[in-house]
Order: sequence, then C-alpha cells, then structure tokens
Amino acid sequence: MINCSKLLQSTQTLKEIKRYSAVKEEAPKWMLRFSKTSSPIVVWNVTRKCNLSCAHCYINAVGEDSEEDMGELTTREAMDMIEDLVSIKSPMLAFSGGEPLLRDDIYELNVYAMKLGLRTILSTNSTLITREVAKKIKKAGFAYVGVSLDGSEEAHDKFRGAKGAFEKSLQGLRYLMEEGVRTGVRFAITNQNYDELSKVLEITKREKIPRFSLFQLVYGGRGKEIIDWDIFNEQRRDVMDYVIKEARVSNGMNIVTADNYADGIYLLQNVAEHEPERAAEVERLLAMQSGCPAGDGLANIDNRGDVHLCPYWQSRTMGNIREKKFSEIWFDEENEFLAKMRDKTRYIKDKCGRCKLNHLCMGCRVRAEVANGDPFGEDPACYLTEEEISGAKVGLHDRS
Repeated sequence: MINCSKLLQSTQTLKEIKRYSAVKEEAPKWMLRFSKTSSPIVVWNVTRKCNLSCAHCYINAVGEDSEEDMGELTTREAMDMIEDLVSIKSPMLAFSGGEPLLRDDIYELNVYAMKLGLRTILSTNSTLITREVAKKIKKAGFAYVGVSLDGSEEAHDKFRGAKGAFEKSLQGLRYLMEEGVRTGVRFAITNQNYDELSKVLEITKREKIPRFSLFQLVYGGRGKEIIDWDIFNEQRRDVMDYVIKEARVSNGMNIVTADNYADGIYLLQNVAEHEPERAAEVERLLAMQSGCPAGDGLANIDNRGDVHLCPYWQSRTMGNIREKKFSEIWFDEENEFLAKMRDKTRYIKDKCGRCKLNHLCMGCRVRAEVANGDPFGEDPACYLTEEEISGAKVGLHDRS
C-alpha cells in the first residue's frame, strides 16, 4: 500500500522509522510496510461464506446458508497456525473472508493471537456489526477494522447484491467508532463506480473515519469475469491526480492506494516537481517498501489451509498447512518460484523490465499472469509513460 498522506505531508517519517527500530517499540500499522522482516504479513480467509454476493469477490464466496463442505480450518488448526506465525515473528495477521464475522470462533481466535503478541486486523463488509458486535470486536482486541464501500447508497447496494447493504455497512462503522475501534473505508474502483470515488471520500470525511484506501481491480476470483470493468490507464492518472490533491490536505485522515505500486512512482514525480528537496526522502521510503509484496512481504492462507503468494493469487498454491507448517512452506529454499518472487526485479520483463524505477513497484504479478500468461510479464495496469519509467522525471540520471 502507498500511504499518500504520510508521504506527501510528513517530514518526520524517516525519523519515526528509525526511532521505532531503535527502541523496538510496536510501530503504528501504517509503518509495517516500511519494516523489513523475513516474515510476511498474512491474510487468512477464515471462511468462504458470506452474507453478500459481491461482483468483484476474489475468493468466489458462497452464501452464508450454503451446505457445501468448506473444509475450513478447525479452531485447533487455526490456533496452531497462529502459534507458527508468532514463532516466525509475522508482523500482522488479517482476518478476512468471505465474511469473517460468520465464523463462530472469530473472537476466541483473535484473543488467542493477541495474547501471543500477534497484531491482528479485521476485513469485513460490516453489515453484521450491531452495537453489541462492535463491543465484542473491541474486547477481542482487533487493532484495526477495514470496511468496504463501493459507492454511495445505490451503487454500493448494486455491487453488493443486497438492498440496504450501504446503510448497514455505514451503521456498522459508526458503532465501531463509538467503541473507539480504529476503522477505515476501502473503495475498489472499476468503470462501474468510477464516478463514485469522490462521493465515498466525502462520506469518509463526513463520518470522520481516519483512513481511506483506494484499491485497483486485480483479476482474481470473480474479478476474472469482470476484467472489462477495469478502468483505462488514462483514468488511473486522473484518479492519482485527484488522490494526490486530496492527500496533501487530508487533515487527520490517511489516504492510501493499493494494488498498483506505479502509484508510488507517480507520487514521487509529483514530489520531485513541487518539493524537490523532499524527493530523495520519498524515494528512499518507497524503496524501503519495495513495491509488490506478493510472495515476499505478503502471504495468503485460504479457508482450507492452502498457502498462496497473495490473497488474489488463488490459482497458485505453495502448499497446505495441514500437511506442513506455514513456516516450512514459506521458507522452503528449494522452491524456485518463491525464490524468483523474492528477487522480482531480476525476472520481470517488457515494460516492467525496462523501468528504471521498477524496484519501487515491480508491477502486479497476478494481473501480469492473467493478461500475458506470464507472471513476470508487464502489468497491464501500469499507466506510466516511457519517459516516466526512464526515471528522467525524478532526476534519476542526475544522481550517482
């Protein structure tokens, strides 16, 4: 993720990172992407069941009343997984779905993770969050809850396949904030809700929600069926111009982009043009974050225990935690593909390979595989020009 607000507004970011590293304090969540550990952030799809039916669901969720055998990890298996993640010092576990609140032991598992010192967050559609559920979430100790809004009321309800979903989601957010739970809004942009971006950001501001995350379409799960919903690259530039403008003045709210690390390069160009004295700092921070984390700083465990390179890459499985511990699968030195994913700049090709700033981005390997049949091909969602990928606009050729 690219925290645009922090990168554009903060002159203390590097100092903060050094301070937290020096005293080994628990860094704020937004700093996790800058911390280099050998262990990944893990997104766990706790269930495939969901009470909604979203057009862009990457995991092909099924109805909450489905009688299909989900093969979900048992409570004991989940606890074993958590213990393993703690042993390798994973920086964070994200409970995702489907809808994770449909899992009966969700609070018990989070308390267990927190007791062992593993930071956790929750991704939910929030339609099931009543005042009582919000109290349970608070008591269980989730560090953060991310809630998806796909537009204002009509657009959101259409995306989610349920009338009234918008109002329920918004009310759930309000209950969480009443309990003092850190929350954020997530907006996945497509050509079906392109015009809703500013509306959702305004709703986020109005409700005083402290974080707004803009996600790009990744062609996984049902997302493969709606590739033609993706926005044009010219629109991505317009979106980033809008995001940068808003992020520069976002008073107390973090505006973040996700799933397209070319955003970091585009932001860097803006800083180089308007605040050249800060360009080196921002470039260094982006380099510390090092672009697409799939297979390196990010992993996914699905509801059956299969290990994937990222939540969207369900088509590639590295192993199953019922057969081997996650740590054994993830640190398998004989896994050639994992090794390549941890050294992406040596293998990416075409436009991504030509890019002089590819160490800041590395493209989306899922989109590359779906679009080109090659996980190391170019990312079709890169909107940068040939001049921009040459590094000339950030003065790359002027530096030793």
